[in-house]
Amino acid sequence: MRRVDNVSLLLRPLFYLYGWSFGLLLYAFSWLLHRTCRIEWRGTTLKGQPQYILSIWHEALVPFFAVFIDMSDQVWMNHPAWYMKPIHVLLRLTGVQHICLGSSGNSGKEALANVIGYLGKGYSTSLAVDGPAGPYHELKPGCLIMSRDTGVPVIALRFECSRYHRLRGWDRKIVPYPFSTIMVTASEPWIVTDENMQECHDRFTAWLNGSV
Repeated sequence: MRRVDNVSLLLRPLFYLYGWSFGLLLYAFSWLLHRTCRIEWRGTTLKGQPQYILSIWHEALVPFFAVFIDMSDQVWMNHPAWYMKPIHVLLRLTGVQHICLGSSGNSGKEALANVIGYLGKGYSTSLAVDGPAGPYHELKPGCLIMSRDTGVPVIALRFECSRYHRLRGWDRKIVPYPFSTIMVTASEPWIVTDENMQECHDRFTAWLNGSV
């Protein structure tokens, strides 16, 4: 697989033109939504939380970036494929200081270990827990392992939009319309241990699906 960090020198100018052009467009759209949408918050507030692991479904990435326009205290684990460069640019523009390249089946263990190292230094993180390629709404264990190994709590986020378009694709992404309302509901902080890992897995899945 061609990765963002091994693009040939010959293709690199076109690669960076692609990455920055689409990355800036994504950032501009996030800012447009942030400035025009009404954002309402329910549940746990992040103020006063020294660290957290924010967990969402992959379908909610667009409203997530509309709400969280400043993530200067965060480290992210992200898929390393070359076509993800615009997302990496978007993350940099929102202030994310460290991007650990890896995902399930693609240097995922190494990236997870790097994120855990940064969590130990005081950073927070966010991740789409059924990404990068599904199955849809099937929680993967990354957020559980991060919390178990660091003691940093997981806070799950649900997003509801008053007006939106749903894209095709495995994750059925939600794209809010400008001037709509984005409702964010945050769970209580949960700290994962070896003893409660399965319980947390089931609880997170049910909570993200709105079953509890």
